[in-house]
Amino acid sequence: MTRTYLVVFEKGSDGWSAFAPDVPGTGGLGETVDEARKSLQEGIGYALEYAIAEGKSLPEAKSTSVDFSEFDPDPGKSHYEIEWMTVEIPQSAPHARDAAQRAA
Repeated sequence: MTRTYLVVFEKGSDGWSAFAPDVPGTGGLGETVDEARKSLQEGIGYALEYAIAEGKSLPEAKSTSVDFSEFDPDPGKSHYEIEWMTVEIPQSAPHARDAAQRAA
């Protein structure tokens, strides 16, 4: 099963940063947008694994746009790229499986 999230990439002086508005606390960094994309995809994967391990709901993919004024006072001077990122939803978190096996 997969879920598709809106993601935002920002070009900075030292490379790219990335975040998914619907997955709080995750981010990605890289010298290129491809590196930032891979980093963010891993971060989202870890966040989903953690949510599963803790028995929490997975973040809903509900954003369809971004209001840059919420975090950038002058977005006209920045370079952003926005896209959809599809991630695999883990069936269970690795450490949750390990704990279940130890309990058995």
